[in-house]
Amino acid sequence: MLEHLQALATHCYYAGEIDAGRRACERILAIPGLAPEVGMHTRSTRLWYTPTLDELADATFQRVDVEPAHEGWSLFNPALINHAGDLLGIVRSSNYTIVDGRYVMPDEDAGRIRTENLLVRFGPDLLPVSRRRIACDYPQTEYPVDGLEDCRLLQTKTGLGVSATVRNVSPFDGRCRIATGDLDLTTATVTGLKVLDGIDVQMHEKNWMPIEGRGGWLYAASHGGHTVTVDADPNLAGGWQLVQRSPAPAIAGEFRGGSQLVRSRDGWLAVIHEVAALDGRRCYEHRLVAFDAALRISGLSPPFAIRESRTIEFVAGMARQGDRLVISFGVRDAEAWLVSITEDDAWRLLSPVTSA
Repeated sequence: MLEHLQALATHCYYAGEIDAGRRACERILAIPGLAPEVGMHTRSTRLWYTPTLDELADATFQRVDVEPAHEGWSLFNPALINHAGDLLGIVRSSNYTIVDGRYVMPDEDAGRIRTENLLVRFGPDLLPVSRRRIACDYPQTEYPVDGLEDCRLLQTKTGLGVSATVRNVSPFDGRCRIATGDLDLTTATVTGLKVLDGIDVQMHEKNWMPIEGRGGWLYAASHGGHTVTVDADPNLAGGWQLVQRSPAPAIAGEFRGGSQLVRSRDGWLAVIHEVAALDGRRCYEHRLVAFDAALRISGLSPPFAIRESRTIEFVAGMARQGDRLVISFGVRDAEAWLVSITEDDAWRLLSPVTSA
């Protein structure tokens, strides 16, 4: 059966049978125990069938155009949240550009990647209303990657919190670790930054997805065949623990974060990404994913690109604005964008997941 599906996945493109080719790819990726190299090859083939979001739904796009942290720096990978009726974002600004797959920094930075973040408030038309640089000091090592990378925003008992990736912290020098802190909206300052241990000192920890209205994060849509969350440890003040939850379908095996999980209907909605490769370049595709009240994956959208096919687009936030969902994303580590669709359209795109 696999060989027949692989033949369809390849040849349907040339026959103009786009829907059939996409379905063949999806059926392959839903096979339990699929070899990783077969999965990667299938996702790379699927790139040629993947629609953009505006082909699936009525989508409104708005580029985030604010002054970067420093002259010549980029804007990308914005986080997003609806806080007390205000649409707030954290926009990443960095000193590098990507040229032929290489990170290129200004000569004066001597090979060091630097990131600062901007606190941006958006109006109902998704245009920026205000912009402030966020202050954040933490003890740093000499590892040449500075700053909070790819922030996520979350509600806390005291206001707003931030989770982000840091790399230049001891004793995990160079390893990606999740750091959490509080965001003071009055001073635009992250305080109380705490770096969390990972499950393995050698593993990178990135892109945990905050769970709106519940606390904690989604660690993985599928880890060891189950949905796994990061929850407060009841036996250790300020501590966290990984909790294995519902069985996950095989197709979720390579789902990665991702926006936060936003409350919707009787559960949550989120956006995840999957990694493919094309001519040696990484490319990302996305899906809307529904989780039920038990954090079981209950619905999946078709894979989609957001604005540009066969490139890196990276979603870091989603927030409700009236009857619409606003999704924040970066493009090629060089652009920051928002796109909105109706919540009804989001649910219309989902197909039920009946079993793991």
